[in-house]
Parts: sequence; C-alpha cells; structure tokens
Amino acid sequence: MNCLEKYRSKLIREINRDLGIIVTTNEADAVHDFRVGIKRLTALYLFLNQIDPELNAKRLIKPYRALSKSIGNIRDCDIAVETIGSLDEINPQDSKNLIKALRLKANRDYRLFQKMSRAQGRLSIRMPTIKSTGISAHAITRHKPLVLNRWLSKILTTSGRMSAGARHKQRILLKRYRHVLDAFAFCPGHRHIEAELKQIKVLEQLLGDWHDRVVTAELIKTLPGVEASTVPAVAIMQRQERLLLGAAKIYLRKFSQWHQNT
Repeated sequence: MNCLEKYRSKLIREINRDLGIIVTTNEADAVHDFRVGIKRLTALYLFLNQIDPELNAKRLIKPYRALSKSIGNIRDCDIAVETIGSLDEINPQDSKNLIKALRLKANRDYRLFQKMSRAQGRLSIRMPTIKSTGISAHAITRHKPLVLNRWLSKILTTSGRMSAGARHKQRILLKRYRHVLDAFAFCPGHRHIEAELKQIKVLEQLLGDWHDRVVTAELIKTLPGVEASTVPAVAIMQRQERLLLGAAKIYLRKFSQWHQNT
C-alpha cells in the first residue's frame, strides 16, 4: 500500500533525524519528537501485526522501544519541570529547588544515555518495508475497520475503579488508535472524521495532563535533598489528578455515546 509506505518512510527519516540530534545534545524538542515517532511507528506495525500475526511486530520494534524508554527518563524530567512550573500554589523557593533537582537528574540520565549510545556505535532505526511484510493492500483495506473497531472497543470498555496502570494502558491504546488514523490520512478515501478527531484530542489532553501529574508526583519523591518541598507539591498534584481523571471519564462517556450514535 504505497500511501502507508510513504508515511512509514517519512516517519523513519524524521525519527533518525531526531535521534541524530539527541546523541549529541539534550534538546527537549528532539527528545519529545523522537519518542512520539517511536510510538507512531509502534502503532503502525502493531496494526499490521493484527492483520498478519506472523509479522511479530513486538520483536521487530523491541530494541527501539527500549531505546525510547531509556530516553524517556530524560523526557519525564522535562515534563516534571513543566508541571512544577505550572503550579502557582507552590512556594516559589520550593518550586525552584524541585526544578533544580529535576534538571540535575535529567543531566545525569542524559550522560548515561550518551554512554550507552557510544557503546552501541551508530544508532539507526530500521524496520521492514510494508511491501516486504507480504501484507497486501487489499488485506490492509479489508482489515482496517475490524482492527480499529477492536481497539476502540477496548478503549471504551472501562470501569469506574480502574487502576492508574490500567488507565495508562487505555491512554496508550487511544494514542495508537489515533496514530493509525493519522497514518491512513495519507491514503485517498481514508480521511479523518473531524468530529471524532476533536474528541480524541480532548481525551488525550486530559489523560496526558493526568499522567504528567502521576509521573511528576512519583518522580519528585525520589529526588535527593528536596524532601521538605515534596509534600505540598504532591498533595496539589494529587488533587489535580482527581479532577483531570473525573473530566476524562465524562469525555470518555461522550466519546462512547458519539460512536453509538454514528
């Protein structure tokens, strides 16, 4: 399917460009874009794996997801700095101390990443072309609604008492669903439904803001020398977590109702 092949090629070029930046400098935008690119690549190959289980996409993508995870420690610190900086209720000096400790941790994590990348030699993302997988354009077109509806069913099947881990998995699957929609936007006759995309973006924002606070609260508890500052910051973020998660549940119900009515 040539349109998806173009999407895949463009994606890998962008991922490798960002990776080339990251191995020489700790640039926050490149770190973010690289991790988003790996998530998009993962979504595409997991989608293809649903069509042909012999593809074994998890094995193909595993080393690159491991690389993304190692870079994720740096990204988590960047997110935490942004989140702490947005909390007006925190004493300015406490905020300053936390941000300083987070940046020190990010620098340590980046040095570890550089050491790992030097040990591995030239890093480059390589994945088989869609043509080489043997999956036909007809199979992709025929299975697309089946796969996406299967994913959507899992996204919308929720419980009021879902754990943070289960809620995060729901968030990941929502992202994968949207990433595959984005991939097919390259293909004639497979355009987005704008009403659906708007609802997905609201949900992703709410769940993303919720998860940022979960990650930040856990991260600052591990920072040395800032124990006295963590208590008010964590309490504030936990209150915000509950509000954001409550709003996400409301929008998730709206999203589910919209799909039932279309």
